[in-house]
Amino acid sequence: MGERGIRADSKGNRMMIRKSLIASFLAGSLVLAGGCATAPTGTATAAKAPTAPGGPVTIVVPFPPGGVDVIGRMMLPQLGKALGQEVGIVNRPGGTGSVGSGEVARAAPDGRTLLLAPQGPLIYQPQVAAVDYDVLRSFVPVCRVTSTPSVLMVAGTTTFNRVSDIIAAARAAPGRIGYSSAGPGGLPHVGMAAFAKLAEIDLRHVPTAGAAASVAALKEGKAELLAEQLPIAVANAGANQARIIGVFASERVAELPDVPTIREQGLDIAFQSWNVLMAPAGTSAAEVQRLQDACRQTLAAIAPELKSKMGMDPAYLGSSDTTAFITQELPRARALAELSGLAKAK
Repeated sequence: MGERGIRADSKGNRMMIRKSLIASFLAGSLVLAGGCATAPTGTATAAKAPTAPGGPVTIVVPFPPGGVDVIGRMMLPQLGKALGQEVGIVNRPGGTGSVGSGEVARAAPDGRTLLLAPQGPLIYQPQVAAVDYDVLRSFVPVCRVTSTPSVLMVAGTTTFNRVSDIIAAARAAPGRIGYSSAGPGGLPHVGMAAFAKLAEIDLRHVPTAGAAASVAALKEGKAELLAEQLPIAVANAGANQARIIGVFASERVAELPDVPTIREQGLDIAFQSWNVLMAPAGTSAAEVQRLQDACRQTLAAIAPELKSKMGMDPAYLGSSDTTAFITQELPRARALAELSGLAKAK
């Protein structure tokens, strides 16, 4: 890896990546599900705007539809307007987010290929598996988009109302209770493995392909537990299918004032879920500034929609502040991975 982590890929390889992303972008189709815009895996949703000389912007989401891309699609119209460019989202699942993240790390640093991703592939996946990128050397942050606590969900078919109920049931039948996740090595996996270690219980991991699939596994009774981002959990909670019984935070959250923290329930564990927009390392400071300003304008514009549909507020940070934020999060990710027993050797 060379200066600032830019890969020594040939120009031809970068052109192949760009052509692949643009082809998906142009072939994209929009599917509306449950009032939120989603797209089939590998396709794009575009926000029309006057195309600037640089061409369209492709935002890669490294997971199947139904997760962070829901927030991204809310951003598209305003982001396209702010940039004066056509902007589209392409879902590139695989490796619990590492495949799509790696694609963006290898893309040309011209501001036309960006990554919208949660913390998992950026700071947790590298703790437990080999990836071909580094969050601080392979990318330059554009902005932080959201930041919320994770929460503990339980299947509606269970009688769990508190953490103590889970611990008692797990000790009575080791390995029977399962927790779903968006895939191995993401925060829902690492966080729940650490939860089990602290509680001294044996839980069964039920990996799926993405946030939507992990929620479906909970609702369908394939798993009893799930640690998930607050907005996704709130959108999917319902007494008959899934309930939220704890918050992985130091304090209760305003959106769920009657739900106690996990710490209140006897386990000292907390972890944040967040989403960031990243560009390949080597992107010029002027271009990062332009993208950062557009992100700020976009989040201010969609704040009411984000609140009404997802139960959350934007958590904007600019490029340099996002770098500082990620730098602070890295040792916490390492500590959680070590506690979980999943951390790879340094």
